[in-house]
Amino acid sequence: MYTPKRILVPTDFSPHAQDAVEHAVLLGTQYEAEITLLHVEEFVVSPLGALHAEGDFIRDYQRRKEEFLEQQFGVLLRKYAGRRVRMKTRVIPGRAYKVIVEESEKQEYDLIVIATRGLTHLSSHLIGSTAERVVRLARQPVLSIQRGPQNGGKVSSVLCPTDLSPAANIALSYALSIARQNNATLYIQYISELDRPESESEIRKRLPNLSDEYPRAGEVKVKYLFDRDVEPSNAIIRFAEDHEIGMIVMSTHGRKGLRRVYIGNNTAEVVRQSTRPVLTITHPIHKALFSRPVTEAAPVIVPMDNGQGFGSELERK
Repeated sequence: MYTPKRILVPTDFSPHAQDAVEHAVLLGTQYEAEITLLHVEEFVVSPLGALHAEGDFIRDYQRRKEEFLEQQFGVLLRKYAGRRVRMKTRVIPGRAYKVIVEESEKQEYDLIVIATRGLTHLSSHLIGSTAERVVRLARQPVLSIQRGPQNGGKVSSVLCPTDLSPAANIALSYALSIARQNNATLYIQYISELDRPESESEIRKRLPNLSDEYPRAGEVKVKYLFDRDVEPSNAIIRFAEDHEIGMIVMSTHGRKGLRRVYIGNNTAEVVRQSTRPVLTITHPIHKALFSRPVTEAAPVIVPMDNGQGFGSELERK
């Protein structure tokens, strides 16, 4: 069962980052997780910082920045003090996306929650470079947020687009787990290309056995969708918006098997454009999480697992 216990939330204190914090707090309350608010101080990679410039104005800037960070973190901690969620703060110097990815792996976080936009106020159809690189490079699951929680953050439905590849089946494992825990309906969506029509009967023969992907799949209400579109991302976004889907869960890779430094075009477009929370799963690092039925005695070996949380709990529940 996917139960994130340690959640990393990068923030630049923008309204968009605040939306990500709101989502993280709801998840932290649901899973009794610890939330780390991370601000990356990029002064060290600016021309002044990289050249180790000195002077009164530099010292004054650093003092003011420290006071600002202390104030902003204080506001957030006080705001959520009564929400029964553990929160702590960290400030790390460096390039934002690089620090976020490295920190998430080094500290073995179970989930990264990140806003797709920040202080730059990009168009709703664009994604900030930091968020895009984190989605592309992080080994941990990443929940991309474009707006604040809707309907109190309740996830009553989950959409899992699939191309029936092994990578997509890994994302399906997470989608089944999340749907079961929230008593939500899971929509499994397969989209055929317009120039390569496939019959529904042909597609159904290739569908995975859900119990192989998640032992308690039988407890989940599942509906299948078979669409056709020249751009699969259009069908995914359209269905999610029209049906007010609570969360989209999809793999960062598909049948083409792109390397880790690339992200599938459909996934990138969904993260960029959908107003729904999008949970992206990277292949192949998480395959071991749901690789064996719970009845098998052989232990599951999960990279970077410390034996106290994320990986070790999955097979016992």
